Amino acid sequence: MKNRNYNIGFDGKDEDIRFPEIDLQYAVSKDEVWANLSRQMEEPHKEVRRVAMNTFYRIAFAASLLLLVGITGFLKLYTKTVYTSTGQHFTFFLPDSSVIELNAQSSVKFHPYWYSFARTITLEGEAFFKVIHGNQFKVKSLKGEITVLGTSFNIYSRDNDYRVTCYTGKVRVVSAEKSERVLLNPNEQAFINKDGFLRFVQEVNVQTVKSWRDHMFVFTGSPIASVLQEIERQYNIKIHFKADSNLTYTGNFSKSLSEKEVLDLVCTSLGLKFETRSGTEFFIE
Repeated sequence: MKNRNYNIGFDGKDEDIRFPEIDLQYAVSKDEVWANLSRQMEEPHKEVRRVAMNTFYRIAFAASLLLLVGITGFLKLYTKTVYTSTGQHFTFFLPDSSVIELNAQSSVKFHPYWYSFARTITLEGEAFFKVIHGNQFKVKSLKGEITVLGTSFNIYSRDNDYRVTCYTGKVRVVSAEKSERVLLNPNEQAFINKDGFLRFVQEVNVQTVKSWRDHMFVFTGSPIASVLQEIERQYNIKIHFKADSNLTYTGNFSKSLSEKEVLDLVCTSLGLKFETRSGTEFFIE
């Protein structure tokens, strides 16, 4: 141990004080101490970073999943509706270039952004379909459902009346109430009777069924109520019927005729008379 002299002044006086010099012995070198300290300082930071990165990836994955679910839901649920009012006919193309011709007072609904994955249409009223060959094509109505791949057909679905007529290809018809099914070939028809059962007609006059597309309306032994409803639908008028509701009508007319000419044609054949109370309101007795 060595002594060192320090000259420290107190109260204006200089005084020599001697402190002993201590010589300490280290178990490790200075470089080793710094290396150990550096490792200890770095290790916690690495762990925090790893946890932080894992949390980031989890949040990013969850956000991406929610976004994907949201986009898928939008694509599947977004609905387009095409409809016609009374007195209107309308033809339009689906995303795959299939064609739908709507009769008066009819509507179809479908999902345009999901159409490539599921060609499904909902129909109310009457329409003629010309379907491009491709994936399964479905048309749902209140009383039944049809499935095709590529074909042309006509569907009439109003209230409790449901008829499907095949023109080309094949059409599978399934009744909604009884789950009965039938496969139609060209010139065949299926309909659901008043008891909800599916019935099959092997040979029909398809030209008569689709005459509405040419603005011709053909009736064979049809209930007078159905005939007058069709006249109302095509001419956008209101008819009050006070005669025998059991009457049936067989005949045809073209929409080139006025509503008064058509009513005169129908009423004369049945021995009835009509009168006009306003421009669009008619009474039949």
